[in-house]
This record gives sequence, C-alpha cells and structure tokens, in this order.
Amino acid sequence: MSTPDPRPDLPPQGAPLDPVPSRAAARLRDLLQLAEPLVVSDAEQAEAALREAQKLAGALGDARSEALALTLLGATFFFRSQYPTALQVLGQAQAAATRAQDDRVTARVLNNLGNCEVALGNYGEGMEYYQQSLRLAQACGDEDGRTRALSNVGLIHLELGEHELALEVFQEVLALAEEAQDALSQSSSTINLVLSYYHVGRYADALTLGAAHLPVVRALGVRQHEVVLRAWLLPCLIQTGQAGDAARQAEDLLPLAQAVDDREYVAYIRAFYGQALTQLGRLDAAQEQLLLALAEAQQHGARLSERTVLQHLSELHAARGEWQQAYERLQAYEALNRTLHAEAVARKAQVMGAQMQVEILRREADAERRRSAELTQANTALQAAQEALSYRATHDALTGLANRAHFQAELERAVQAASPAPFGVLFIDLDRFKQVNDTLGHEVGDELLKAVAGQLRGAVRSGDLVARMGGDEFTILLRSLREPRDAERVAHKILNALAQPLLVCGHTLQVTGSIGVAVAPRDGQDVGTLQKHADLAMYRAKQGGKNGVRTFQPGPDEAFPQPPGHLEVERDLRGALVRGEFVLHYQGQYDVRTQALTGFEALLRWQHPTQGLLPPGEFLGIAEDSQLILPVGAWVLREACGQAAAWQTRAPGLTISVNVSALQFEQPGFLTTVQQALEASGLAPQHLILELTEQAAARHPEATAQQLARLRGLGVQIALDDFGTGQSSLSLLHQLPIDLLKIDRSFLQAAPDPEANRVFIGVMITLAHGLNLLVTAEGVETSQQRALLGELGCDSMQGFLLTRPLPAAEAEGLLMPPAASAPPASLN
Repeated sequence: MSTPDPRPDLPPQGAPLDPVPSRAAARLRDLLQLAEPLVVSDAEQAEAALREAQKLAGALGDARSEALALTLLGATFFFRSQYPTALQVLGQAQAAATRAQDDRVTARVLNNLGNCEVALGNYGEGMEYYQQSLRLAQACGDEDGRTRALSNVGLIHLELGEHELALEVFQEVLALAEEAQDALSQSSSTINLVLSYYHVGRYADALTLGAAHLPVVRALGVRQHEVVLRAWLLPCLIQTGQAGDAARQAEDLLPLAQAVDDREYVAYIRAFYGQALTQLGRLDAAQEQLLLALAEAQQHGARLSERTVLQHLSELHAARGEWQQAYERLQAYEALNRTLHAEAVARKAQVMGAQMQVEILRREADAERRRSAELTQANTALQAAQEALSYRATHDALTGLANRAHFQAELERAVQAASPAPFGVLFIDLDRFKQVNDTLGHEVGDELLKAVAGQLRGAVRSGDLVARMGGDEFTILLRSLREPRDAERVAHKILNALAQPLLVCGHTLQVTGSIGVAVAPRDGQDVGTLQKHADLAMYRAKQGGKNGVRTFQPGPDEAFPQPPGHLEVERDLRGALVRGEFVLHYQGQYDVRTQALTGFEALLRWQHPTQGLLPPGEFLGIAEDSQLILPVGAWVLREACGQAAAWQTRAPGLTISVNVSALQFEQPGFLTTVQQALEASGLAPQHLILELTEQAAARHPEATAQQLARLRGLGVQIALDDFGTGQSSLSLLHQLPIDLLKIDRSFLQAAPDPEANRVFIGVMITLAHGLNLLVTAEGVETSQQRALLGELGCDSMQGFLLTRPLPAAEAEGLLMPPAASAPPASLN
C-alpha cells in the first residue's frame, strides 16, 4: 500500500567502491550504479545487471560489493511482491556484509529484511530489524540510513491504521530528505504523505501534492513510484466527485502497473477503476474490472486489496438489483474484514515494545544527553503497557472484577494447594436484573453492575477474589476459612449489602440476589465439581423464592433443576388472565425523516401480585411451552386493537404493531382470532401490523406464505421482525408476502467496525426498498445512530432515544398534532 525505501547505501557517482585496479572492478562499479535507479523502475532489467555484479564481486573477493549487489537484488524481488525470495537473497547479503565488516551496508540489509517481514505480516520481527538498523546507522553517522529506517516506522503506523501518526512521521522524514538533498527519499516520502492525506480524509491536499510531485517522479524515471502515486490519486478523485477523471486515469495507468509487475497495485488500480465506473453507471465494465481485481488480489494474497474489491462488488450488485450476490459479497467482505481486524490487533500487540524502542532511538539521535532519562521513561511505559495488557486479559472490562478465566485459574490454585483450611465458592445471580435492562436500558444496567461489583468487594476480605462470570452472574472465592459455616455467614453479609439502595443514573434501585455456597473439600475436590455444586445451590435459592442463600446439600439427583420457579410460574400464568394481571406497554415508532410519531408497538407485561411488573423474558418461554401463549396472545390482539381504535380520533392513521409467536401463527384458527379482534374494536385492518420473527417464518416457508397471504387478504400489514439474524433472510424476502422489514437492534449497537456496519445496514435498506418494502430500525439509543439511519434512507425507527415503552395512559401523552409530533427534546 506504500513505498518503502530498501535501497542500499551507495557511494556518489564516480567514487570508487574499493581500490581494486582492474577492468572487472570498474565494470562492477558501473553495474551497481546502473542498477540502483532501475530497482524501482525496471526490476527485471535491474535483476540481470545485479546477478552479473554479484558474480564479479564473488570472483574479485569483494565482500562489500557482493553485499551491495545482493541487497539491491533482494529489493527487486521485494518490489515484485516476491517476499520469500527477497528474504532468501537478503540473508546472503547479510552474510556478505558480515564478512566485509561494514556497518553501513549491514544497516541497509537489516532495514530491507524488516521491510520483507512486515510485508509478510511479521511485524514483531520487522520492528526488531528496524531497531538493529537504526542502532548501526546511528553509530556510524549514517543519516541516510536513519532517514530510511524512520520512514519505515511511518509505514508501520500506516499499516496499523494510525494515520495521523504516520502523517507526522512522513512530514519529518521529508524534511530530513530535503536537507540531505536525497531525491529518491524525497520522492518516497512525498508519495507516503499523499497516501496519509487520503487516509485521514484530506483528499484535496492529496490531489494538490500529488499533481505537483508527478512531474518530479517522471523526471526521476522511477516507474514504481509513479504507479503508487497515481494509484492513490484515483480514490481521491472519486471522493471529490471526479469519477470520470478517475476512470480515465485508471485506464491509462494499468499498462504501466503491469509493466512494473507490481501485482498488488494492479489489483488496487482495477478496484478503483471499477468503483469509478460504478459511479458513472457503466456497470458491466465496472464488474469486469472488479472481477479481474478480485482474481489478481486472491492469486497474490493481497488481502487488503481483496477487501476493497469485495466492498465495491457488493455495492455494484446492489446497484443492479442483484440482491443475492450483493448479500454474498457483503458476507465475504464482513468475514475478511473481521480477520484483518483481528490480525491488526495482533500486529499492534507485536510491535508495541519495539515501537517504543524505535522512538527512543530517534530521540537519542536528536539529543544524546536525554538518552538515559528517555530509556528509563520508555521502560516504565513498556512495563505499564504490559501490566495493562495482563490486567485486561484477567479482568472484566465493565466492572474491573476478575473474569471467568482468572477466577477458574485461582480456584485451580486453591484446589492444588491442598491447604488444611477449608475455602468457599459463592455463586451469585441477581434477581430480576433483566427487568432493569428492559425498562431502563442497557446503560443503566451496566452502571448497576458496576455498583454491585463495588458492594461485593466491600463485603469480603482483601484476600478474597470477586469475579464476574458474565451477564448478572458473579462468583467469589473465600480463601482460608476457619470453619465451613463461615462461607454461609459471608453470603448473608453480601445479601445485606445488596439490600442497600443504589443511586444509578438518577434512579434509586434496590437489587436482591440468589446465592449458592459450596465449601471445599467437603463439597468437592476439583474445580468443576465445586463450581457445579455452587451453581446448583444458587438455583435452589432461586426456587426457594430468590433473595436467599443456600448451601449445597447432596441429594439423590445432583443434576441441574429446571429454571427456577417453572411450575409456579405456569400455575400463576393460568390464573393471570382471569385476574386481569396482564397489561400492555406501548413504544412509539417515528418517521426517520420528519421524526413524527407514526405508530406504537404493543409490548406485553405481567403485573405479578408478589413479584411486581415482569417483562416478557420472565414468562413467555413458559407460556409457549405450556401453550398458554394462545389465550394470552388472543388477549394481546384484542387489547392492542381496542387501544389503537380509541387513539384514532386524536391520531388518524396511527398503526399498532403486535408480536405473534410461531405457535400462535401456526394455529388453524389464528385468522379468525385476528378478524374477531378487528371487528370487536372497530379498528381498520390497515392500521394493524402483525410482526413475525425471521426464525418463526423460516420454520415452514410454504405454509407461512399461504397464511400470510390470507392475513393480508383481511387488509392487515405484515412485518418480518429481527431481520438479518437468521440464515435464510434473502430467500424469505422472495417467498413471503410482507410489507415491512424490521432491522434487529444488534446491527446498530454491536459493530466492531463502524464503516462495515454502515455498509451492511445500507445494503439491507437498499435491498428492502428494491422489493418495495418499508424499513423500521429497532434499538435506536444514540443521536449518531439516528443520524446514520436518516443518511441511509431508513423509513422509521424506535428505541430508548425516542421513547421507552410506556403504559397506555402515559403513551397517550405522545399523541399530538402531526406538525408537533417529534420525540420529546429531553430524550435527545
């Protein structure tokens, strides 16, 4: 992607390499001086000259000249992306430089070895070579060598995505090259500046600098530099609306890139060519270039080029309405992007220590008197970085507690220690934590978990270990107990601590927990048994009414029981309808463009007589298992339709969305249930939206399509919920008669790569609109997410940023004239 400078240190034109008075020595000198500029302009011609020079140097016993010839020869393979061959030749160059005892040549060989290792993805080895090269260059006063090594450090920043840092380094390197009047170093530094400008979004600066430098490159005759410079001007032209110029430039540049034989850049140029042609509407020609680029990138292992091509191919297929191909290309892009992201993280970890050492050497060259102080500072920083990495590997990122792996390792140590004193294992599960997440949002839930972590730490001794296993589950290792009953006493102390009210994000919250206790060696003598028995005791505490402590008691069956309270919940559910304990909450849905309220989604809640308001996650699974979902679902339909009909006088056209379970949907009488709910309420059918999840729809696609067709015959609308989370999305869209697509909240809230997430959501919206479907996005929690949906053309949205689920009386307060029906300002 950039222009490393692997040239060796050659003497000025006309200066003798060694005092060998012979025609062979003169021929050797001429060959080396001829080959130097050819390395980056005509690698094949340079290779022929250098092989002759190598033979002459060997015959003359001139180890220094042999090392120089081999270094340049390795560079010819480097610029043709033949990295293993380049490494092999540079190894021979290193041996020759060692025989010659010439530090300047050795420094250049080490620099080139670093370039090859970095190109192969071995960033740690590459940085070690750069360190050695910098030390040698500095020791022998080789400013050119120092400049080149520092330039390669800039390239490391560029490869790792640290574009602002790379820009700063290349500006410094350019100043050094200009001071030394080194034309080739100035050229490579200028080109790398253009590349950095592109990556930081300064497209106009890149075009201005590139246009000014292109005549200089051509005057130097360095064809490889010209290829790289002109290649990175192409996306800058595209980004500034000059797609036509980009297409013409790419077509003109391709023969030169092929002549130079830089296969990675051939792929890049074709990719940018295809992108420009796509913008110009020349889709067939664009597809031809992109497919050629993909083949070139895959053949030569240029995965960065491959990722770029896959993204452009997905956009191309979407522009042609080829949704299946667009989706497949996007999936391939996502997979490769995740791999490259993981590798980038690994590379950053590889080079962390080496990068700091390189920085030390650079500063030492500027001010020797600060060397000792800076070395101490760097070592301290390195130690702190290593400690931070170690901490992150063993601790939970949210709460700062030990994580699962660290807890299990410490528990294993406690087991292996074979101490005569007993030790305890506590398993803690917060009661009804999901209700906090569902009603107040994940941000409040996260802050609550942090506060609970503090309560747990405060309730145990400093030598005990508190860990978060995931979600709302915590474990505690109580070391060196005086007697087994001490573990139960600590568990009750924890319950009392949890009972204290907590102020979280402006809400006063009080949580309880169910705690299971196991004591070693009485309840187990290995990690798995102890954890299992503590977990089992916790479930029994849940079954006993929650907010309690249970110590493991062996029984005839130590298998895990059913989820706590299953039978009790089923029993209570059977009377809940009769007692009128179910209620509906309503979450507003808003037009993305105007932010006007367009409808509500009805969400079921259970006002339990002893447990309070329960979200659906606490009981819907049991309702489905027992088939109680059928009468409950019928009640939801009647209640939601009745409420929506009552609101029509204040908000004509307001829709009501009702979730339908797979079991409900597949009942023969479901159509009649819907029809009766509409007739009883007087709600016009077009105002009712039935939401069916992608998983439910995929169970029996043909029967689903027939049922949906009958429902649409009544006049109701159909929405496919949680779209994108299953494996059959595209086939479902083609088969099923639906009106609306709901994008699952996970696509807005859990993207490691924001740009990839943007592309993925954009393709889904374009796909839906291409099939004449409306799109609703769920889980909108930030203004940035709302702005992204507006930019991508989404139709409607819902989420905590706009309004939380509200009881009917409170939801009615959102009804207002259309001109003023934006979400409340206080929620923005």
